[in-house]
Amino acid sequence: MRVSCIAFTERGYALAERTARALSDCAQTGEDDPDWDVSVSRGFGEGKADLRAWTALAWEASDALLFVGAAGIAVRAIAPHVASKASDSAVVVIDEAGRFAIPLLSGHLGGANELAQTVARAAGAIPVITTATDVRGVWAVDTWARCAGLAVSNPEAIKRVSARLLSGGRVALYSDMPISGQPPEGVDIASDRARADIVVSPFAGANAGASVRAAETTGEVVPAGETGKPAGVRAQAPAPEPLRLVVPCIVAGIGCRRGACAEAIGEAFLLACGQAGISPSAVREAATIDVKAHEEGLLAFCRARNIPLATYSAEELSLVEGSVSPSDFVRATVGVDNVCERAALADGGKLIFPKLAHGGVTVAFSKVTIELSFKER
Repeated sequence: MRVSCIAFTERGYALAERTARALSDCAQTGEDDPDWDVSVSRGFGEGKADLRAWTALAWEASDALLFVGAAGIAVRAIAPHVASKASDSAVVVIDEAGRFAIPLLSGHLGGANELAQTVARAAGAIPVITTATDVRGVWAVDTWARCAGLAVSNPEAIKRVSARLLSGGRVALYSDMPISGQPPEGVDIASDRARADIVVSPFAGANAGASVRAAETTGEVVPAGETGKPAGVRAQAPAPEPLRLVVPCIVAGIGCRRGACAEAIGEAFLLACGQAGISPSAVREAATIDVKAHEEGLLAFCRARNIPLATYSAEELSLVEGSVSPSDFVRATVGVDNVCERAALADGGKLIFPKLAHGGVTVAFSKVTIELSFKER
């Protein structure tokens, strides 16, 4: 986790540096997050950072912001940047005496609660956690999603799931992937995605159960003539959409003509996602033939989507098993009869969307199996 820290007094700065060293020690010993990257800045004295500029930069470049000082300073600094619980950075404040560590923003999805607890251990402070699920000991679906590496398609549905659990109710969870461990209290495993409150899937929209679930309705008495239905029947409203958690289990095999730009590749990719019903955030990596390893357009596409690019030789691709769409032209050009489908299959997945050709780009999708766990790290 990349943490940008700023302190406003000498005493606070000393605490920030001690905390940064402690987190680094945790990384070296394998405790907590193994990838702590903490930078410390001065918000006081000679050469102090401009708080507004520092916050704007840290908000974009870091996973979390740690303020050593008054909570009010942090609140005013981050206010212009707060947008959505799905995208906001984690924000934690700790007083300069190191007594209390308080998560202010993105406690679950951003990991601020976990960061506050880690900082508290490092600084000898008391973590002050205020989210209802945590103080009540109720399963927090958004914390689980973050720990499991799942993207949240519709974060507004988190509140409905949490409210149900907090009131003592139960929720049904359907997953396209196996999940090990005992389900948390109040969570039932569903075999039918259409009746699930939480759907874990790489698919979007109807494929994730949304449109099927919308057919579940409730009726209400209304005056005659308000709808085209007989008197006494209201047009039935669709049931609430399930919380959709996107599992990154899709490999995108991509072929392209020389010099293809990132925009053309992105257009073909999104077209394929739409036709396959796949959420773009479900794609874990792109794959292609090694002669395309330095195609700037393909590399730029992968950077924009923050996914790695796997490359395979023509010989490796020719050994991939599975039914593909052969092309004599492709064979004559790169030495193997198909690039996108074979590259998608090379990681051992199952082909779920065959070759789509668009604008000099070909795209195919395979799905690999990822075992999830109810145990949070």
